Amino acid sequence: MNWLSSMADSLALRWEAARPRARLLIGVIIVALIGMVGLTPKSFFGVPLAWPYVGLIAAVGWGRSGIGFGPMLLLVMFGFAQDASQAPWGSHGLANLLTYGLSAMVHQMFDTERTPFLSFILPVVTLFSGITLVWIVASISSGHFVRVTPMLTAYFATLVVHMLITPLFDLGIRRTVPNGGSA
Repeated sequence: MNWLSSMADSLALRWEAARPRARLLIGVIIVALIGMVGLTPKSFFGVPLAWPYVGLIAAVGWGRSGIGFGPMLLLVMFGFAQDASQAPWGSHGLANLLTYGLSAMVHQMFDTERTPFLSFILPVVTLFSGITLVWIVASISSGHFVRVTPMLTAYFATLVVHMLITPLFDLGIRRTVPNGGSA
């Protein structure tokens, strides 16, 4: 058990020392792996399982660091990859970008580093907003209201996965706000 804690400490130190581009690459790999597994059939004893919207998880996580061109480009690419299998072109990319912008805005507005409640509730609300955007686009493109239950189960799956892997999407940078302070 001692070697496990020393390995975890070693990984934590390496993560703290990692540059933002390396952290972004780790996030891309995580999204790609979860996305590839998502292409397989997902059922448990005949019951279909909800799969998380990992692009939204990345949008919320990367949004904590502020707006950047690299994450925006990657979120659009992830959105197109999701659209290829199930949605009109651009719909998931739009939801990813809007969620990313919302996450950057709310993390810039609130001091989440000092308030544990806000650091928990802001991603919950931001992910819900992203899922709501996906539902609105799906309803508009299909011409009728899409059932809410599958979207809610996907939201809860996304929320659980977000809680497990959210530190892997922290880029470790804080952009400055317009008045000269740091976010």
